[in-house]
Parts: sequence; structure tokens; C-alpha cells
Amino acid sequence: MADLIRLAERIALILMSGSVIWRLLPALSFHPQIVLLLISELSAVFFLLIQRKGSWATSAYTTAIAFGGTAASLCVIPGGTTLAPDFVTAPLITLGTAIALAAKLSLRRSFGLVPANRGVKVSGAYRFVRHPMYTGYVLNHIGFLMLFFSVWNLAVYVTCWVLLYLRVIEEERFLLNDPQYVDYANSVKSRIVPGLI
Repeated sequence: MADLIRLAERIALILMSGSVIWRLLPALSFHPQIVLLLISELSAVFFLLIQRKGSWATSAYTTAIAFGGTAASLCVIPGGTTLAPDFVTAPLITLGTAIALAAKLSLRRSFGLVPANRGVKVSGAYRFVRHPMYTGYVLNHIGFLMLFFSVWNLAVYVTCWVLLYLRVIEEERFLLNDPQYVDYANSVKSRIVPGLI
């Protein structure tokens, strides 16, 4: 049953990925930095397709918040009010993409939606925060939101951020059963934003 759920998640994310590409493609000629946002968001689908199995923490709740947090960000639409010019949004999206991709590349096949222990990562961006991928996502989202502010996009990202935070709580609850992760959490205090969260 768990394998069937993972297959359904993957199919849904692939379909949603195609949809977000279709919606954002026309805006690329005006705001080329959006391609970086797409790379960051869609690389998750690629890594989900090649992930290896680990010690999973599966429940309906963890599956729902993990899927929801990933899928929500694929629901944004171009349009609305521009709050900041490209010279502000492009660096935010570029930095966010770099951080998220660096985190994904260090995880490689250990990346997954639901909490799992696939080995504790402590190098690279993981030296500064325990969940750098989410740090990158938030920077991306802020950059996109400043470029295409609307009530819809704000609601999408607030939903995404709440689900990401709940996901962090569930991931940590699971990972803190590993003494190596406990040592890591004691040395790297921040979860998402250095010195704050």
C-alpha cells in the first residue's frame, strides 16, 4: 500500500509540474529568473523518481503535509502586482535556487517527501541550518511573490510555508531518534533561518 501511495504521489507531482511549466512559460521572456525557480521546484520531482528507500516515518498526516508542502508551491500563477523589479527578485530567486539545489545535490537519492532516515548530512549548507532546502524554497517563494504578488499567490505560499514548518517538526521528531542527528541538532541550532527559526 505504501508503494502505491508513493506511486500516486509521483504521478500527481509530475502532472502538477507539467501544469506549472505551462502556466509560467509565457512569463519567461519577461522574467528569465523564473527558469531558476522552475529548476529548483521541479528538481524535487526528479529526485523523488530516483530516491532510494530508507527508514520511513509514514502516516496519513506526514504523507499529507509532505505532499501538500511540495504540491502547494506548484500552484502559483504569473500575474498580479509587481512589488519589486527584477534586480531585486532575480538575486533572491538565484540564491534560493542555489541553496535548494545544493541541499538536494548533497542528498541526491536520499531526498524524499516523507520523513526518513537516509543518513545524516552535516556538510555544505547543512552546516548553517538543519533544513537548507526549505531555506532555499522560502527565498524563491519570496522572490516570486515580489514579482507576481496576488492574493492567490500569497495564499499558496503561506499554505506552503505552514506545511513546510509542520514537515520540519515531523522530520525532526523522526530524526531525533538517531543519536547522530541529536549531536548534529545540538551543534546546528537553526532549522530554516540562521539565528531565527
